[in-house]
Amino acid sequence: MMRQQYQRRRRPRHWGLLTVLVVVLVLLLSGGYVIQRATRPFNQAQTRAERIAKKSGKLTKTTDFYWTNLDTTYYTVAGQNKAKQNVYAVIPKTGKNVTVLKQSAGLSRNAVLQRVWQRNPKKVLSAALSIFNGKPAWQVSYLSRNGKLCYLTFQYSNGKVLQQIANI
Repeated sequence: MMRQQYQRRRRPRHWGLLTVLVVVLVLLLSGGYVIQRATRPFNQAQTRAERIAKKSGKLTKTTDFYWTNLDTTYYTVAGQNKAKQNVYAVIPKTGKNVTVLKQSAGLSRNAVLQRVWQRNPKKVLSAALSIFNGKPAWQVSYLSRNGKLCYLTFQYSNGKVLQQIANI
């Protein structure tokens, strides 16, 4: 009789542990699904832009991807062309009129970020190559020290500030 009571006490503990493991597994799978669904638009845009860059921009290898969406949506793919030159392919959302730029012909992303950090921002949100008034430009968004949203647009060729929007 004592033995039966001991076995009855053990069973619920075993089922409780199994239940906890199943709940944790379901939460992990659900979290993975949510993350996959949330990043799907970005991944689709990147795949499409890389395909267009390889076809229209003649890139053979891609290294980075940037996405800007202020007035017009642009996707920028960094990589190498057939001549092993480092280039950027700036692609409008339509996929037509791809602009290919040699990376050596303008400011690097790091050089632009150094200029932004000299302004002592709280946080840099994004920095991406785009087309501004028909010319290639780096568009940077950041939070100022007081937490206000700011935008800076630098000309790609010489780093001149083309537009500054502060404290939105």
